Amino acid sequence: MIYPNSIKNIDQFVEDFIREFQMGLPGSKAQQKMSPSIRNYSNNKNDPSLTRDSSVLILFYQKGDQLYFPLIERSNGDHKHSGQISLPGGKFELTDKNLIETAIRETEEELGLLGEKIHIIGPITGLYIPISNFQVQPIVAYYEGLPQFKADSFEVKQIIETNIQELFKADNKHEETIHKNGFEIKAPYYEVKGHKLWGATAMIVSELEELLKRANLIE
Repeated sequence: MIYPNSIKNIDQFVEDFIREFQMGLPGSKAQQKMSPSIRNYSNNKNDPSLTRDSSVLILFYQKGDQLYFPLIERSNGDHKHSGQISLPGGKFELTDKNLIETAIRETEEELGLLGEKIHIIGPITGLYIPISNFQVQPIVAYYEGLPQFKADSFEVKQIIETNIQELFKADNKHEETIHKNGFEIKAPYYEVKGHKLWGATAMIVSELEELLKRANLIE
């Protein structure tokens, strides 16, 4: 195995990842490692009759001998999530067959990618977001070839190409204290190209990190 420093073939990487994926997911225990303290005071169980379904896509692709996935900085035009660092994705629409289709559709729209080049690996552990009442289903996939990004100008301020070896270095994990609405929030975050990746997205990525480490695909 040539990991964890470089890759020569994304197909081999995907094969190794799927093998570990099929052994079972780390689940909420892995997510909790990057959970902000405000969740300790929130209702972390959804009401299926009220919760809105959504999905996001973790989309691996090879660039040179390194593996990446895209994060996005939401633009000021997308007022509800303005300025957030997140995975591409959004809410389920009645025209979607399922949440996988939702994730692909939203990624096509936000990143300008071709859906037929997105190959699904599978879902990881879903996460309820109390503040927005969304039940988010993360989907893992890989892209065939090198993606040619074209960001949606309304929703996306910038696309952050995220190198997995860099992101998951120990010195890229930090914690800060945020004062918001009378709460003091302890917020762990990943540092990625000068941005802070925290909250629900960081929790989702934390489970991904655990899977990659378990499979010896990152250090």
